[in-house]
Parts: sequence; structure tokens; C-alpha cells
Amino acid sequence: MGDEPETGQTESERKREPWRKRHMRWAWTAAIVGATAFIVLLLWGPWWIEGHHLRDSNGELVSSAGIIVTGFRTMLVAIAAGVFTAAGLYYTREKHRLERKQFQHAQEQFAENQKQFETTIKMSADRDAEQARITREGQVTGRYVEAIKLLSSQDDTQRLGAIYSLERIMRDSEDDHDTVITVLAAFIRQHARLGLGVPRPDEPVQAAISVLGRRPIRNETGRIDLRRTDLTGLDFERANFRHARLGGADLRAANLHRADFTGSWAPNADFRQSYAVKTKFDGSNLHGAHFSMEQIPAGMPEFKRVIVDREAGTNDASKKEKTRD
Repeated sequence: MGDEPETGQTESERKREPWRKRHMRWAWTAAIVGATAFIVLLLWGPWWIEGHHLRDSNGELVSSAGIIVTGFRTMLVAIAAGVFTAAGLYYTREKHRLERKQFQHAQEQFAENQKQFETTIKMSADRDAEQARITREGQVTGRYVEAIKLLSSQDDTQRLGAIYSLERIMRDSEDDHDTVITVLAAFIRQHARLGLGVPRPDEPVQAAISVLGRRPIRNETGRIDLRRTDLTGLDFERANFRHARLGGADLRAANLHRADFTGSWAPNADFRQSYAVKTKFDGSNLHGAHFSMEQIPAGMPEFKRVIVDREAGTNDASKKEKTRD
């Protein structure tokens, strides 16, 4: 912008300006000379060119002199008209070519301006999206920090609020999905550790189990780690604990109705007296796990290396199944 004068001329147009001025001077000079020559030829041309036909041997004008002069001047006017017509056609062609060039230049300028406009819009949209992302992440971080503070509280109500706040964060932010799972699993291991002596079911621990069991289905980088935890009497109904780590966990008298433990790692876990009806253990490692006799389904290879307690019941499984289904 700083290289162009206020007239809006481009560099190439400024370079052609002297040639245009010289061309216009030549054109005006040629026009004046041509007009002068035309007038002179119109007046004196018949006498210079056809003079020997206009007079007889005695120097007198012949009777056809007027016809000859008129014919010569008519021819001269016709030639001038042709020249003017050719000049007009040439001017029209040049004007059309210039207008077309200007139109193409305007189109190119419009396309360039459109491209710059789209680039500006895209950059603005990207900045807005990035700012929105930063703001959203800041809000999520603030909620996460506040939830962690409440999770360490001794008040069950505050713990419950923290657990459900973490669930909301997990659903809203896919990037924080694995982190929330890790935090909730650590909370369960801390507050439901074997030998801790806390009565079960414990409401905050139950809430954490429920949140983990209904988490969104996403690709997860790790397993839910609940090894050596006291989960007796807790409700796992329809919960998703696929590929969970439950080695040595105590799930006696737990409600496992329709829960999914497919591919879980649960050696030495205790499932006796749990309500394990329509529970999925496909592909699980149950080596040394304890089950009641009624819980072992026929033809399931996962149950070949379990420990069966023939005297342990299953919380009246048959009666509960009839009322549920």
C-alpha cells in the first residue's frame, strides 16, 4: 500500500505511463497532419493529380471537369471515411481489450480480497475456538480442583457432591475421562480397603461404584483398579466393569445382577453369597476365586479353576430373579 500513489496505479501501470503519453502525442500529431493533408488534397488534389484531364490543349476547362473533380473528391471522402472507420474499429477494439483487462484485474482483486476475507474469518474463528477451549478447560480445571478438595472431606454429603461432580466432568470432557476413573478407583481403594473395618455398604463408596459402572463408553488407556477392596453388599446391578482389576477383592453378598465383568482380572476374589444372576464373566481370570455352588454356570471355561463353596447360598437368587424379571 505504501508503494502505490494515491491514484491507485500499480507499478506496471506507472511504467507504461510515459509510453502512453508519447503515444497520445503521436496520435494527435498524426491526426492534425492527416486533417491538413485531407483538406489540401480535397481542395487542390484534383488539379494536381487530374489536372491534365481538366483542360484541353488550349488551357480551357473541359466540359467534364466538374464530374472529374467531384469524382476525385468523392473518392477522397470515401478513403477518409474508411480511414476513420478503421480508426474507430481499432479504438473500439483497444477499448474493449482494455475494459476486459480491467475487468479481469477487478476479478483477480475481488478473488484476492475474498481470499483475505476468508483467511481473516478463519483466523478469527480459530482464535475464538481456541479461546473457548481455554475458557472451557479453565472451568473444568476449576471444577476438578474443587471436587478433589471435597472428595478429601470427612463429611459424606460433601464427598457425594464431589463424586457426582467428577462424573459430570468425565461426561463433559473426554480428555479427563481416564483421570476421573483413576481418582474414583483410588478413592474406593482408600475407603474400602480390606481390613479397614468400615461397615458396608458405605454410601460414598457405593456412589463411586455406581458412577464407574455407568461411565461413558470410550477408549480407555487403563483398567479400573479395585484390587484387595472390601466391596461386600454393594450394588453392581447392570454396571460396566469390563477388564477391571478385582484381584483379591471381597464381593460377598454384592448385587451383581446383569453386571458385566467381561475380561476382568479377578484371581482370589470372593463372590460367595453374591447375587450373580446373568452376570458376565466371559474371558475373565478367575483363578482361585470363591463362588457358591449355585453361581457356577454350565460350560463356562472361566470357572474351571475357581473354588466352590457348596454350603454358601446366593442370596435367594431364584426368588429374586422371579421378582426382577
